[in-house]
Amino acid sequence: MRNIKIILGLLILLISCKSNHRNNFEYNLGANENQWINNFKTETFFSCLRVAYKNDTIFKLISKKDLMYLYESTALQHDIINKNVEKIIANTPKPVLPKCEECEPEEQINKKYFCATCLSYYASKELDSIAKIEFKKYNLK
Repeated sequence: MRNIKIILGLLILLISCKSNHRNNFEYNLGANENQWINNFKTETFFSCLRVAYKNDTIFKLISKKDLMYLYESTALQHDIINKNVEKIIANTPKPVLPKCEECEPEEQINKKYFCATCLSYYASKELDSIAKIEFKKYNLK
């Protein structure tokens, strides 16, 4: 009887645990669902950086060697992407900074972790959900 309880407990534990499933790396240059979602997220990441840094020079330099947008259809969701990104950047908390002896105090006060914030948003379940919803809307057109 004790063995059955242990086995049942292990089965329940295994069934109830949800793994953090990630797709394998692939070059996302097509229009199937997975690729479209990754393209949407990539465009969101670039938009996040663009809104955070407000500096076109960076993106002009990047665009000399990088095409940046993988699939044209995700560009149609530009308004949705910008709305979400502006909210994320506006709510970026001020960092807790360690003492930096070579930094000017006012320089440190104005800095935030924009790149880390954009990357975290790119990898979030929230953005995955938004991208899946937008893909379904895109497919209905």
